[in-house]
Amino acid sequence: MADQPLTQMRSQDDYKGLSRSVAANHFNTEIKKSEASADAKEATGEIKTAAQRKLHLLTQFTTKTVWQWLKYYVINRFGKKADYAEYKGDDRGVYKLNNEGETVIGVAADWATFTFESCEVATKMAEQNPHYTVHLGDTYYVGEPKEIAANFLGNDCPWPRGSQGSFVLLGNHEMYARGIAYYRDLLPALGMKGSNGNFNGQGAAFFCLENEHWRILGLDTGYHSIGKIPLLEMISFLSPNCRFDDKLMNWLANEVKLGDPNDKRGIIVLTHHQYLSAFKGEAEYTKPAEQLASFIGKDRPIVWLFGHEHKFSMYEKAQLKNGVTAYGRCIGHGGMPIELGFKKSESQKGFSKLVMVDERETSPGSGLGYNGYVLLRIKGAALEIDYCDKNGVLVTEQWLLENGAVKGSVTQVADSLASENFKAGKQW
Repeated sequence: MADQPLTQMRSQDDYKGLSRSVAANHFNTEIKKSEASADAKEATGEIKTAAQRKLHLLTQFTTKTVWQWLKYYVINRFGKKADYAEYKGDDRGVYKLNNEGETVIGVAADWATFTFESCEVATKMAEQNPHYTVHLGDTYYVGEPKEIAANFLGNDCPWPRGSQGSFVLLGNHEMYARGIAYYRDLLPALGMKGSNGNFNGQGAAFFCLENEHWRILGLDTGYHSIGKIPLLEMISFLSPNCRFDDKLMNWLANEVKLGDPNDKRGIIVLTHHQYLSAFKGEAEYTKPAEQLASFIGKDRPIVWLFGHEHKFSMYEKAQLKNGVTAYGRCIGHGGMPIELGFKKSESQKGFSKLVMVDERETSPGSGLGYNGYVLLRIKGAALEIDYCDKNGVLVTEQWLLENGAVKGSVTQVADSLASENFKAGKQW
């Protein structure tokens, strides 16, 4: 069954309470396979009663699933990771935004669950006719080939490709399968769209889209998000720091030329992992921010969109440790169930900077929030960011440049999200 394609849409209940543990995610995958096996046997009449189903699942667990899970875990966690790819030949991963009018870029994070909700998000994003689309990473449960295929590959996959290009960042869940399907299957199917109508392939897990006023940097925090020694990565003080790889740093220096003091363009950073957080149990990954600061310094404000946390939240301007100054936007509400009841923690550096978190419930008693996506609209020196759910735009920001630094304002806030500190007219 492990080699069969994933064709049946999943329920968000399959993902509720999903652990960040590598081992737990592999185990959960095998449990779902056993449940699918039981469903199939019920459909053919081989299983007729609840007692028979329970016995089937128990047998699968004791004699088959544990060994399948152990084998799968050992193969994926004790084997060699996929090689870290970098751009080759004429493709250097830096692409010009040449549209005469407005360029629209659709962005979603933690989207690839193959649920009704994630497909609905994809449909709504596609209706905006984006020129480019970007997924900020995490294909569930463990980024194995059939999960990559169901979400992104083939004519019937739900992921919307932009009319000019489509890009995907690497999350920790793709790395639970060592990044193999991500590099081998997914990257070659995306990238910039050629004159022949085909996508030319994304050469690496990072990219730059730019015009004369703005630079959008899609940067990889996923490759170094799992540890070298399995199981030890589950201990918080031993967890990886999600640093940028040396090849990525060389690309930023030599191809993007990010350290050029004469380049005053506005910078929007896209990553999977968060720079800061206000919530209990979540990490703050400051190493990538320190690496960015080595190019642009600590004081030049940027806009930073990230996922990993399954929520939609927004922060005031913040600067942690030796990292950059950034306006953080968590958009990890693409496809995973948004389990409400977030607990804020004063021990988090982002606690005092949080201005909004979406705690709307989809229906009374569900305990689940809304999934959504983001649209970047670039027209010359003007940048507008729309934060959307399936019903429309929730928040709109306008960003302008001031000597290389970004300066923004909130022009629209849904009544359900508005507060005294967060409403239309707010200045960033």
